[in-house]
Amino acid sequence: MEPSKAKPNPLAISIAIVIAGALIGGAVILGSRQPGNSVAANAQQPQAAAADISKVKIVGEPFIGKQDAPVTIAYWYDYQCPFCKQNEETAMPQLIKEYVDTGKVKVVFKDYQFLSEDSQTLGKYSRAVWETAPDTFYSWHKAVYDNQGTENTGWATKAKIESITKGVLSADMTAKVVALVKANGAEYQNEMDADKVEGTDFGVSGTPGFIIGKQRIDGAVPYAQIKAAIEAALK
Repeated sequence: MEPSKAKPNPLAISIAIVIAGALIGGAVILGSRQPGNSVAANAQQPQAAAADISKVKIVGEPFIGKQDAPVTIAYWYDYQCPFCKQNEETAMPQLIKEYVDTGKVKVVFKDYQFLSEDSQTLGKYSRAVWETAPDTFYSWHKAVYDNQGTENTGWATKAKIESITKGVLSADMTAKVVALVKANGAEYQNEMDADKVEGTDFGVSGTPGFIIGKQRIDGAVPYAQIKAAIEAALK
């Protein structure tokens, strides 16, 4: 006589399917949270414009290099950003020596002052320095990074900024810079805000950020990466 075969319990099968589905779903959710897994972008988020230096506003902006240099770099920065300081200490000296001083590259400085009110104040002073003594703009710019304190600690007081300015400009020129900041502060702020909006439209979301030719470079990258982008733009 054959042994009797137990009939499957439909309720047990249904419960098992539900449990298995929950376990699989949980595994997918946990897996998506592991390092290295990408997360889908928000479909509603506006897409950044393609990087293209020819579309960047450069007229009236501070710059170093020949006016008609074959390659222009747009450089977004914040004066309190430690990564911008890193860029100033590592990549910029090589870039200036190899490309700016040889007439191949013009660097245009674009404000992305976002860390605090101190950043905004420094940005206003930078524009007043450009208006007062454009030939010494970069010396002043570098001096700010040389004296940079920890971000958002209140190190960039007006007294400190004016002290830095006096170390680069004459007393008379420093007085003019201070007067320009007072008289044109609102105008400078509007220009700075426009720079930041423009950078954001191109996908810049932090500092430093660069557009070289049709490439956008984010962060304080090795000089070799910037050099490669310049060489591509020179071709």
